[in-house]
Amino acid sequence: MASAGTKSPPLRELTGRQIQWILGGYAMTMATMPGQTVFIAQFNESLRGHFDLSHGEFGGLYTIATLLSATVLVWAGGLADKLAPRLLALLAVCGLALVCLTMSVQNHIVLLVLALAGLRFCGQGMLSHIAMTTMSRWFNRFRGRALSFAGFGFASGEAIFPFLVTLSIGLFGWRQVWAGTAVLLLAVIVPIIFFLLRDPPDGKRAKASGAINPDAATSTTPTGLKWTRGRVLRDPLFYSIIPGIMGPPAIGTLFIFHQAHLAELKGWELTVFTAFFPVLSVTGVAMGLAAGFLVDRFGAWRLMPVILLPMAVGCLSIGTIDAVWGIPLLLLLFGMTNGLMSPVMGALWAEIYGTAHIGAIRALAVAALVSASALGPGLAGYLVDIGVELELQAFFYAAYCIAGATAYLLLREAFKKRVEETSAEAEA
Repeated sequence: MASAGTKSPPLRELTGRQIQWILGGYAMTMATMPGQTVFIAQFNESLRGHFDLSHGEFGGLYTIATLLSATVLVWAGGLADKLAPRLLALLAVCGLALVCLTMSVQNHIVLLVLALAGLRFCGQGMLSHIAMTTMSRWFNRFRGRALSFAGFGFASGEAIFPFLVTLSIGLFGWRQVWAGTAVLLLAVIVPIIFFLLRDPPDGKRAKASGAINPDAATSTTPTGLKWTRGRVLRDPLFYSIIPGIMGPPAIGTLFIFHQAHLAELKGWELTVFTAFFPVLSVTGVAMGLAAGFLVDRFGAWRLMPVILLPMAVGCLSIGTIDAVWGIPLLLLLFGMTNGLMSPVMGALWAEIYGTAHIGAIRALAVAALVSASALGPGLAGYLVDIGVELELQAFFYAAYCIAGATAYLLLREAFKKRVEETSAEAEA
């Protein structure tokens, strides 16, 4: 575990196999896109028009679907501690492809909800969880940077797909785009993951050949053996962390989900809005890379008070700026928080709870974040339907982020004590 005054090892010490594992993480996070709000939101108008739904009604259905996926994830996330990452990732990708095909043919509101739940579970939930859990477990000295590099798949997808999907829907129709996405997952992503994750450092073949993970923890015994899922659920510190980190997925999701309505309010062209999405991804990459180095240098727990502040300023910009330059500013600020979140939160759970049950523990946290991303669009859509516009809502979301950052600042001593206990266990 990195601490102040500890020099992080240079990236040139990464081995070829480690780079391969990181690329596998990147492939998994890129493959999450069909289950991410930034992708699904491009179909918002098409689906609402097809089923004759209001903003609030469609947001409510999206909330129900995402909550269903979060419920299943609490159980399924623990499989990351039991099954090989390649097998679990391939199952998730194939499941995601099947759901994309379902989206291309569905014509009933119940099937729509089930398909949305499948997209959220397989994509946003399981594939993200597998990728980040794998990086947290396989890396120690490079944990922050491994999480950061693997997380670049999120940013790459955000840069490429919103504008591409918007154009493709106009050219080919929304059903054809979903069918094409399924083909892409099966023809491209499945072979890549099959190749890159073929020889994990904790697998039988690697152990039989004597190939060890050069970045393993100093102890051969996983840390955090006492921190089972049940014990974590009784830990007050866990419940002190969760409310704040639920802010970014809830707030980011609701504005992306209702981007067409936000653009209409501001007088922006939707294609102009989506054309600026690379700002979100480039900023996320830059901040993610910086956060990865800072996590390895200082520890994730020290960065917690910072991660919510850019999003707070971004929300204030929504409430006060109508000019077109407000679009890149908003995406820049949201990208900063997104970039910080992935490596910081990915490393934090390993720092405070160890790695023995990291899959089950992360599943709890990811389920909470998925639930937050479910509540955001539904709540915002309902408020829009009753006359509370997104611009006014933004001020309340900014206050929530500021309150969360303040809480994490007050928790610094509790974080420090817990991390020191886990670090002492690793060195014992």
